[in-house]
Amino acid sequence: MRHSLLLMVLCLAVAIFGVAPQGDAFDNAAGLKRPLDLPAGGKAVDEDEEDQPETIVFYGDEFEGDCFVWCFPAYGFCGDTSVYVGIRAEIQAAVNQLSENAQFSLVGFNAQNYIWSPVAKAANASNKASAGQWMATLAPVETHCIVQASVAALAITQIAASDHKQLVICGARGPTCASSTSSALLEITSSNYQSIPIHTVYFSGFYTGDQAFYQQLANMNSGTYREVNY
Repeated sequence: MRHSLLLMVLCLAVAIFGVAPQGDAFDNAAGLKRPLDLPAGGKAVDEDEEDQPETIVFYGDEFEGDCFVWCFPAYGFCGDTSVYVGIRAEIQAAVNQLSENAQFSLVGFNAQNYIWSPVAKAANASNKASAGQWMATLAPVETHCIVQASVAALAITQIAASDHKQLVICGARGPTCASSTSSALLEITSSNYQSIPIHTVYFSGFYTGDQAFYQQLANMNSGTYREVNY
């Protein structure tokens, strides 16, 4: 009887004041369930900065990525070594644009390959400085073994743990070292099992008639082609 009376009083309070008393006594007595707690406002999940591609400028063209590998010639340009100094400066300027979240590596070539790091490294201040010092140690030699160097640079790019990889291959002459243009294109492209964009930069002004190799290489690998006149 007392239980019924209490329930009637509580219901009357709700009807008069429009306020429902809180507490287990009311919930259990009326046989009502409390509403479930509403979830707190969800915080949007921001994409990690490391996953965001970065934009750099190399010889006037913009490239987006989070891992960059350069393959470049370390040869004498008919005795004009100042051209090689200029190439080094352009690569260093591009590397310096990268944040520490990005990765990079370098492969130089003439009669042989010169690999700064067999794996892409973080673009921190120490590694940027190391790359510049390493490039300065390469003595220009006229031989132009671009195929082996390109495949080595491609291997570094493909094993990198990055989502937006870019390979840039530079040169001023077509394939030498017993490689024809057709066999060089086939060997490099067939090694690109991840279909990474391969961009090419052709240095004109010293040698002539070799730009077709760089144009075809870029076209076959979804890259861009640029000609720079030294």
